[in-house]
Amino acid sequence: MKTIGLAVSAAALMLSTAVDAHTLRIECKKTTGANVICRGVFSDGELARRLPIIIIDDEERVLSSGMTDVKGEYTFSAPGPEYNVVIEGDRAHVAGMSSLDIW
Repeated sequence: MKTIGLAVSAAALMLSTAVDAHTLRIECKKTTGANVICRGVFSDGELARRLPIIIIDDEERVLSSGMTDVKGEYTFSAPGPEYNVVIEGDRAHVAGMSSLDIW
């Protein structure tokens, strides 16, 4: 009985690790003036290459859109003081960041 409990615990631990293997994250920073660079990366270190990225306002109107490059990066000019950056990955992975969190 102990062996079964140990096997179930090990399987649950491996499954929880596998589920978290591809959490999409976004990192953004201001470069010069109004220019911003964002980088999409998965929690396992894989770059978020060629994924759609949109810049939206607080009312979810699209201000601009594009795709990340082979480095998982997208550079744009900030459309104003307040906006949100959203990157959409495969299998319903989505990550976002408010301009208030971009330094």
